[in-house]
Amino acid sequence: MFEFGVGYSELFVLAVIAVIVIGPKDLPKVLRAFGQFMSKARKMASEFQGHVDAAMKETGVSDLKKDLDSTKNQFKSVMSAPNVISPLDESAKAQGAKAFDDYFGDQAPAGETKVAGVTAGPSSTS
Repeated sequence: MFEFGVGYSELFVLAVIAVIVIGPKDLPKVLRAFGQFMSKARKMASEFQGHVDAAMKETGVSDLKKDLDSTKNQFKSVMSAPNVISPLDESAKAQGAKAFDDYFGDQAPAGETKVAGVTAGPSSTS
């Protein structure tokens, strides 16, 4: 029922215990005091949150967050483009290597060295 996991049955048991321990005569006073305490606690929490928000605005954290979010969105849009192959996608690497081998065969183009099916740049052994 509530965020802290108390259901109706547990709430009923707590109410019965409160009536027995506190007594029916003093229960309204205790509940009123508890309500006032909760009201003050909520007010203090909202004031604290307001101070934290003001401090964040002063230091420019919100601008930094906007910059990071825009950069993250740009990165996601670039990486989700259909022509971009993720560096972690092993199947795409294997397909690329197979297509290269099919095109060039076992011979690497002039000036390049072929090692284990992968063509390296110009060879340094001249």
